[in-house]
Order: sequence, then C-alpha cells, then structure tokens
Amino acid sequence: MAGPLSLRRATSSDVPAMGLIGTRAFRDTLSTVIFPASLRTSANEDAETTWRTARTLRRMNEGKDTFVVVDTDSNTGEETVVGFTQWERPGMAATKGQEGQHDEDKITEGMDREALAKMMGLMEEDAKKHLGPEGHANMWYLIILGVDPNHQRRGIGKRLVRWGLEQAAAEGQQVFLIATPEGRPLYESLGFQVLGEFETLGLVHYSMLWTPGVVN
Repeated sequence: MAGPLSLRRATSSDVPAMGLIGTRAFRDTLSTVIFPASLRTSANEDAETTWRTARTLRRMNEGKDTFVVVDTDSNTGEETVVGFTQWERPGMAATKGQEGQHDEDKITEGMDREALAKMMGLMEEDAKKHLGPEGHANMWYLIILGVDPNHQRRGIGKRLVRWGLEQAAAEGQQVFLIATPEGRPLYESLGFQVLGEFETLGLVHYSMLWTPGVVN
C-alpha cells in the first residue's frame, strides 16, 4: 500500500534509486535510441542505469539542485524514492571546455554515443533558436524529471516541478525545458507554453517556456 509522499533535497544515498528511475521512466523513448537492443548483451544489460547513476551524481556534485519525492512506509518509516528532478540555475550551464570530462563518458558498451551527441546538439541548437545565442544559460532549466512508472498519477511530477517554479518566480526568472510527448501535458498544466518542436533520431521533443505568474 502506498504511503504518504514528501519532497526533500536528495542525498548521495538516493543516487542509485534515481539512476534506476531514470531508466524505467524513459524506457519507451530515449532509451530505445541511446541504448538500442542491437547493442545490448548480458555483459552490459545494466549499462543505462550505470550511466544514468554516474550522470546524476556528477550533476549533484556540480551543485545542480536535486530533489526527490519519497514514499514513506507508515509501519517501518522506510523511504522509497519514487521521483526526482535536477535543476540548473541561471548562470550554471557547463562550458564547452567542461564537456567530455565526466565519469559517465567512460561508459561505452551498449550505448550509441553518436546518437547521444546528435541529440544533445539538436537540443542545444533548438534552445538557441528560440531563446537567443545564450540558450537557456540565463534562466532556470529543468534538466530532468523522472517518476517511477509504478507510482504514476499520484501528483509526483507536478510536485517536483512546482518546487523549481516557485524558486524561479521568487527571482523573477523564466523556466525552460525540453519535453517528450508523454511529459508535455504535465508541463502545459503548470503553465508552460510550447515554443516549438523538433525531431531527433525519430523522436519528437518540445521546447517549452514558463513565465512567472503562471502557476496552476
């Protein structure tokens, strides 16, 4: 039985759960392209979770705001991470010189790195197309939102995103994100507007922007 939910800042002990949730949450979209079945073997079947875990930890160590929603067992008090977000504040965007120096870059088996690089490049180009040469560097940016599929429809995603919207509103800042078709309805319900859409590797993504004063 599901217990009460609470939002808190993530700790290093939450990272493995966040890596696993990321894998589960994007299994039907991003994962099919970046970690295709054609490259999967018994030796690297956990490559995606390993990569996502390393990526999540690196962002935390860089100071990216990382929050989780936990489900607490009413009898034991044990917490289970059921969703997470990572945020980039204005001015925190990594420079070109920092790219390619991360632990997750060492993970190559089972992963189509060319596809990942292409997708990341298109995302950056689209942000600059709609926001100008600096892209989302000078506004809040939702890097990732992941919710455990077994805990959908409990308001977890909305709760996580609202934290960032509240911070941005207090600073008079806009919020930018890139959404999948599955995530778009949630963001629209919170007041995000679609700036445009682009296709990469057969997947449609939406560039979306939120402006202070629109919190449902």
